[in-house]
Amino acid sequence: MSLATAIIVITMILMVSMSVLAARRIAPRAKRLTMQWNREGKPNWSLPRDAALAFTPALAAVVLIVIAMNGGMIVAILPVCVAFLGAHALHLILLARRGG
Repeated sequence: MSLATAIIVITMILMVSMSVLAARRIAPRAKRLTMQWNREGKPNWSLPRDAALAFTPALAAVVLIVIAMNGGMIVAILPVCVAFLGAHALHLILLARRGG
């Protein structure tokens, strides 16, 4: 396994783990979770709970597979992995603070 592949696998494991943990702790009775808020802090749109928690990991998987299949080297993959991890963490933090 190459280093780039290992980083992708670790990133996906972390993102899925974050979602599983969030599913237990963030608004456990909510059927839908907010995906985006406007400047006033009101929800712009939401998704069903499972889809909302899987959205960023699924998007990351698609993007990282495309990069890897096009010969992406570690210098291309690492920043994308860090960005997806950060974006997913921020989304989950905002969901926790705003109650889903």
